[in-house]
Amino acid sequence: MRAEVEELIDAVLDEADCIDDLIDAIREQREAMRRRDTEAVNALMNETRDLSFEAQSQEKLRDDITKKFAEKYSCGTNASSLVPVLDDDEKIDFNRAVDKLTQSVFVLKSEMMILTGLIDQHEQYTSMLLSEWRRLNGDIVSQSGSADFRG
Repeated sequence: MRAEVEELIDAVLDEADCIDDLIDAIREQREAMRRRDTEAVNALMNETRDLSFEAQSQEKLRDDITKKFAEKYSCGTNASSLVPVLDDDEKIDFNRAVDKLTQSVFVLKSEMMILTGLIDQHEQYTSMLLSEWRRLNGDIVSQSGSADFRG
């Protein structure tokens, strides 16, 4: 296998692995939220942020390698443009790597949709609680002219 093809495949797999780590951290974070483990949630938020930056770095690295490869072999930078310039054994490994990255991205998008839904639910619930608190607080103040917190 040519060294530049191996480098490209490694970059694709490294990005997929990084995304898989991010998915695991997001799932752990969601579980920590269910357990109401604030300390774990905060730690996992930091971890997901770091993994997100790492995934972006991996994506940039893969993109740079792909551009160099495409320039060298006069082809496009998307996977379907790269495959025709690969040897048969290279195609198999490259397609496996691309499939793994595609699957990882798909799962990450699903996890992000779940997380977004949970955040939206939490926001609505918090808004309802604040509204009720304001209503009750307004009733207490309006009945006595000032808030009375004595038993």
